[in-house]
Amino acid sequence: MTTDSNKVILKANLPRVRDLSFVGRFHHNFGFENDLFEFLLDQKELWGDKLFYINEKQFSNWVQEEKHKIKEVPISSNDLGFADLNVQNVSEESFYEKFGQNTPIHMNFSKGDQSHEQALARGDSVDLHSKIGRNGLALNVGGTITAMKWLPYGDISCLAVFVINHEDGLAASISDPTLSILPNKANGKVKSCIQIWTCSDDVRSMTLSAVYDTTAFGVTKELSWLPVKFSNETIGVLMGGFSDGKLHFYKIVRSISEQTNYYEILEPSFTIAVKDERQEKQEIVPITSYDLLDHTKVIVGTLDGAIAEFMLPGLEDPKTLKIPSFMEYLADSSIVSITIAPVQKSHVLLVNTATTQAFALQYDNLRQGRVESNYTISTLKPLHHNGYRIFVYPDSAESIGYTFVRHPHQKHVLLLRTELVSTFHISEFLNHPFALVGNIMGDVYVMNIGRKIFGVPKANNKLVVPLKLWSLTKDETGSIINLRGDYVPTSSEKSDVLYSFTPPEVKD
Repeated sequence: MTTDSNKVILKANLPRVRDLSFVGRFHHNFGFENDLFEFLLDQKELWGDKLFYINEKQFSNWVQEEKHKIKEVPISSNDLGFADLNVQNVSEESFYEKFGQNTPIHMNFSKGDQSHEQALARGDSVDLHSKIGRNGLALNVGGTITAMKWLPYGDISCLAVFVINHEDGLAASISDPTLSILPNKANGKVKSCIQIWTCSDDVRSMTLSAVYDTTAFGVTKELSWLPVKFSNETIGVLMGGFSDGKLHFYKIVRSISEQTNYYEILEPSFTIAVKDERQEKQEIVPITSYDLLDHTKVIVGTLDGAIAEFMLPGLEDPKTLKIPSFMEYLADSSIVSITIAPVQKSHVLLVNTATTQAFALQYDNLRQGRVESNYTISTLKPLHHNGYRIFVYPDSAESIGYTFVRHPHQKHVLLLRTELVSTFHISEFLNHPFALVGNIMGDVYVMNIGRKIFGVPKANNKLVVPLKLWSLTKDETGSIINLRGDYVPTSSEKSDVLYSFTPPEVKD
């Protein structure tokens, strides 16, 4: 028995779902999917007693025994039609003369009674395991990080980092129009680049293999790898929505040199831009958000409140790639984020706008398969957990919550604290239930979001016990950054610590 694909999104009408049994809650939250029911039963057994940690060998055995499912990606022997980057080689000296030099970062790493001080120069990395007994690496990328992304399913462990540098310093970059939530053309004061770091086989060091100057395109707050594994010299295709209002794609190839290569990008591998069809001049409407439907299609959101679908290079005629497959106007404000969830034979799009409007749309029935969902005041993009069929997102400035894809207008709180949530992430491909949450006070937590989803009836947030992994602070002089690696269990309820972000002039 399966759920009709035309009824993927339903209006929930059971106010006390917590009183239902596991079977009842499953039918309510997921519909009638026999395979999914068996999968979640296995998930309850595998992850129900895990709070913060899982042995990798045990996890690998679960996957081989098909007790746990991971997200597969296609393998391609060609480049899917993406052109090579049009780049110009530059020397390291000329690049940093333009980008700006960076002074060393003085760090103090500590855990318990262990402590280690070290000055990290630009491009340096330090193995924390040898210093304080924690598995981790610290890098100095030489600027301010606005986005980063690990390469999934690659032959090598590769991390893409987007770095910016303002000619007047970090304080000036905060109010620079280029870094606004609205697209702005580059003013020349902010320099940007994409750094490609490769990790050693023993995961004890990272090497800067390539640096791509992207100043001509502006800055981005999000990087994504195309979900395809290449079997040739191509590492992957990296993409991002830049402040010039366009979505740019960059084909990254393996570096055959042991030295760091520096390039200035003259032309990306592929670019998507949206024309304003409602104006005679048909000027470019800035793209403000995007998400991939799969490795062949991308859906973008625009400044004027529309979403549009574009085909990516492949079997399509290159002349038609610049024309959207469809365009749908949803709101009178800009589209802040788009998150796509594959469900059964369809997809659900969670769309947030700059106002109090948010929508959940069924991909193959955009006009009728639509419900209003809970909007979030946070600028962080909601994420989709493929295994549990949930959207995870900041439902307020200080908390992380989730909604089921089946009824995305009902939200549930996972982590509630008084500190402003500044970043979070969940598993995209391995489908494990662990989530990382960071706040503006420099704290990083890990928690098992699955314990509440497949927990006992009347489960509450006490089942979700966040563990503080890291704490990042500055010393009294402000010249040394302290990174503490002590494990600190905490509560998922509201913290008693009084932090205030209200400006002094407002309080007075």
